[in-house]
Amino acid sequence: MNLDLELKELNNKISQAIAEVGKYEQLERFARIRLMDVSRNFRSNTEITIKEAYDKAAEFQVLLVESRQNELYLRRQRDQLSKQYKKFRDIQKRADHFLDSTAMALKILRGNVEKINESLEESMRRKRMEMWIIESQEAERRRIARDLHDGPAQSMASMIIRLDLIQQLREEDTRNVYAEIDNVKSMGKETLADIRRIMYDLKPSLFNEDDFSATLRDYLNDYEAKYNFNIDFIVMGNRTRYDRALEIALFRLVQEAVTNVRKHSGLNRAVVKMEDNGSYLTLVIKDEGEGFDLEKVRGNKDSYGILGMMERVKLLGGELEIISSAGSGTQVIVRVPLEGEAANGKNKGLNS
Repeated sequence: MNLDLELKELNNKISQAIAEVGKYEQLERFARIRLMDVSRNFRSNTEITIKEAYDKAAEFQVLLVESRQNELYLRRQRDQLSKQYKKFRDIQKRADHFLDSTAMALKILRGNVEKINESLEESMRRKRMEMWIIESQEAERRRIARDLHDGPAQSMASMIIRLDLIQQLREEDTRNVYAEIDNVKSMGKETLADIRRIMYDLKPSLFNEDDFSATLRDYLNDYEAKYNFNIDFIVMGNRTRYDRALEIALFRLVQEAVTNVRKHSGLNRAVVKMEDNGSYLTLVIKDEGEGFDLEKVRGNKDSYGILGMMERVKLLGGELEIISSAGSGTQVIVRVPLEGEAANGKNKGLNS
């Protein structure tokens, strides 16, 4: 089975990651000892020698943090795959037993073929939903790991090394001690700002008790204040609450689309339009910025953002249309059903 091979490969990667952590722990320890020695005898060492020792210690400390994060990520991935493997084995056993039962086979043959097909489609759709959720969670973990590594992790590593240096200089070079303390304070403020930004991007705005449009309005108002970004929010048609899973999925779509405008359009303004006509809910996120080559992005397998949005809307039973070209701005149009058999079937699956 492919899952067997994936588990073996993951176990091999984990073994390699453990060895890598051990290697960087040793290198980081040697580099720290070297830095302390140079700092202790700083009068007999050149500024270049001190800086080289400092940079090498910082480099190995960051590499150690990154290797530990990689090991943790691989272990989580293995645990998730093991659960999935066990689930598939259980399904296989039940299927074998099912096929061995002549009476059950006859019952299926006499049953309603259309209902059986619907049941199979629902089962497959739920399985795709589960796999998509797992992939989304892992992608989110990787993004958070990158943000932490590029920001707070490196800042914290530098702060620790500077504090070690202050400890060595505190009795011999008071002027440099005060300067280093100011540097550590500045790093601490920057690190706190980075952590707050990551927390803000992670948490969805509290869902408003009145209706979903109020939830989006609260979020967009916070976004404007946070990033000094202008958003025109237009609401048309019914204003109500929807299925919780549907609201969360649509909230994330708006969140990602607005962030794409801020990061890639070259402008600080966007338009978000929401319309509920009773049968369909339509969301439009529009900007008049730089635009992009849509076909080129679709052909890029690493373009997780747009591909993820498309898959998410598909699971909701809806449609996603992106209109863009270089220099002509971008429109993201999301349309999902709210009633009828299609909507009922999709929303039922999301609550499973």
